[in-house]
Amino acid sequence: MSALPIFDETLREFLPVPAPRPVAAAPTRQRVPRPAPPPSVRLIPAVERDEHLSHFQSCLTRLKQTLEEAGSAADAATVGELVAFLHSPQAAKALADERDHRPVYAVAAAYIDALAAVSDESAAAQTLARKLIALGYDLPKQGGDTRGWKRLLLWRDNLARGLMPADMRETYQRALTFARKHPTAVDVKAALDHALAAGNGGDLTRHI
Repeated sequence: MSALPIFDETLREFLPVPAPRPVAAAPTRQRVPRPAPPPSVRLIPAVERDEHLSHFQSCLTRLKQTLEEAGSAADAATVGELVAFLHSPQAAKALADERDHRPVYAVAAAYIDALAAVSDESAAAQTLARKLIALGYDLPKQGGDTRGWKRLLLWRDNLARGLMPADMRETYQRALTFARKHPTAVDVKAALDHALAAGNGGDLTRHI
C-alpha cells in the first residue's frame, strides 16, 4: 500500500512522498565445503596382492617391449632390471617374510593394547616396534606411513576389523592374556611361544 501525500501548511500544497529507502539485503554467508575425508588404508590380502604384483609385472614387460620398439634402449634396460628384480628370490622373500611375521605382529598388537591401558598408545606402539626390530623382525610394510610404529598400529587396527585370518585373532587373544599379567615386561618371545603352544595343544614343533 502506497503512503499518503504530505500537506505543507506553508506552501499550501501537497508534497510528493519521498521514495522509500531500499532495504539492504542480508549478507549471504559463504558455504565452506566440508574437508574431504582422509583416504582409507586397506590392508591387501596376500592372494589379491600376488595377483596385483603379477599384473604389474605383465604391464612392465609390455612397457619394456614398447620402449625397445621405439628405440629407447636405455629406458628399456632400466625397466628390464625392475622386472628381473620382481621375479627374483629377494622380492619373493620380502613378501613371504611379512606373511611369516603375522603371528609376532599379533603378539605385538596384544602388547600394544595391554600397555595402552596403563600408558599412551603411541608410546606403546613405538616400544613394540623397537622390540621387534631388536629381535630381528621387519615391521609391516603396508600402511602408507614412513613410521614403522604407525604401520604396526594399522596392522593392529586391521586385525580388530576382522581383515586378518581368524587364527591371527586367536593368537592375539592368547598373547593378550599372557601380556596382561606383566604388561611392562614386554617379553615378546615368551608371549609368542605361549600363544603358539596354546594354539597347538602345547606342541611348538609344528611351528618350527
